[in-house]
Amino acid sequence: MLAMLNPLIVNIAIIFSMVFIWNMISPINNKALLIKHKLFYGLVSSIAALLCMYNPLDTFGETVFDLRTIPLLLVTLYGGGLAGFICTVSVAAARLFIGGEYAWVGVIITFAAFLTSFGFSFTFKRTTNKWGLITYIGLIFGLLYIMIINVYVRNLPMYFYPIYYFSFYITYFLVFFLFERLIRINLQLEETVYLEKLSVVGKMAAAIAHEIRNPLTTVRGLIQHMEADTEDKKLKQFSPLLLEELDRTNKIITDYLKLVKPSEMTYEKVDLNRVVNDTVELIKPIGSYHNVKIELREEDTFTVEADEQQLKQCIINLVNNGIEAIEQGKEEGVQQQEGLVSIIVDRGNEKSFAAISIVDNGRGMTEEEIEKIGLPFYTTKTKGTGLGTMITNRLVRNMGGKVQYESEFGRGTIARILLPAVKKQ
Repeated sequence: MLAMLNPLIVNIAIIFSMVFIWNMISPINNKALLIKHKLFYGLVSSIAALLCMYNPLDTFGETVFDLRTIPLLLVTLYGGGLAGFICTVSVAAARLFIGGEYAWVGVIITFAAFLTSFGFSFTFKRTTNKWGLITYIGLIFGLLYIMIINVYVRNLPMYFYPIYYFSFYITYFLVFFLFERLIRINLQLEETVYLEKLSVVGKMAAAIAHEIRNPLTTVRGLIQHMEADTEDKKLKQFSPLLLEELDRTNKIITDYLKLVKPSEMTYEKVDLNRVVNDTVELIKPIGSYHNVKIELREEDTFTVEADEQQLKQCIINLVNNGIEAIEQGKEEGVQQQEGLVSIIVDRGNEKSFAAISIVDNGRGMTEEEIEKIGLPFYTTKTKGTGLGTMITNRLVRNMGGKVQYESEFGRGTIARILLPAVKKQ
């Protein structure tokens, strides 16, 4: 029995190292993963599982026992089906390469682990009771493991079962705890960095906004006065353009000031569907002006606790982004079809949240552009500062929600506002 202790410690060290390598190179979070992250997770978990196989806890005849299924179970839950499948194929191929009488037993157990975790992976991402679900998954796989072993492997010593399963479940729950802890820490760091960026923008705004606004007002009044009193055709021709650019500059300053000192929010229970309907009626004329069709789909009804006016502003900002992305797509030649922005009200990917999805068929974004959304001054638009997106993110965060983005270059973008839904009485 003591002979199992050293390889057990090695297995645990390998699995914990895997988690820290994941987090060091690609911080673990609850966001939708890019393909490159899934491939990376699959690769690292495969290496961890293979190293566990190389250091078995015990060997009985031609079969070996180790903790290889723990990386497989958890990478499928946190990294998705692709990452889990990469790990599964790697482990199964390695077990067949090692060979022996029980090689196919190892392959069956490997696929049982993958199918068990994959079957619950979509529920796992949405549930708020992850501890309960992870326990349920562990028990189901444990029962499958016992059934497979009892059918194919005979004459195992009695001490094997308590030692192996105790080691398995202790490691399984510790690694799950580590995952959740790292997710929480990464979220706190992300919030800290985000607030620091807002602080930098805010200090700049406080220093220059008022100093710029005063001369802008003077220039605007002078242009209007000259336009009214002059017969100069060129001045009359270009004065609307000058006024438009002055107004755009003034809007940028207003956005700066909102970041420095956002207006106080009034939280109240509001009918989300009514708010979205009212907002759609407001922005339909804007869509018509740009030859973009705006449609609304309501798949569920919700009540949320939010500031109604600020929520409308967030929706308008994201719809405007979609309209501008469609126009930019046409300019770049990637937008061939009729412009369409769909606003969908549903439950989204998270059970306790209401989702407002703004879906456009515009230019879309690359993976690198998605990662930079919300950074100060970052925008994919030819005319823009990125401040509208920052303000939207901040307002939604203040209402206890979050904004998610999914996009593919040339195909369009989904901007999704998630807000905690008030439970129906």
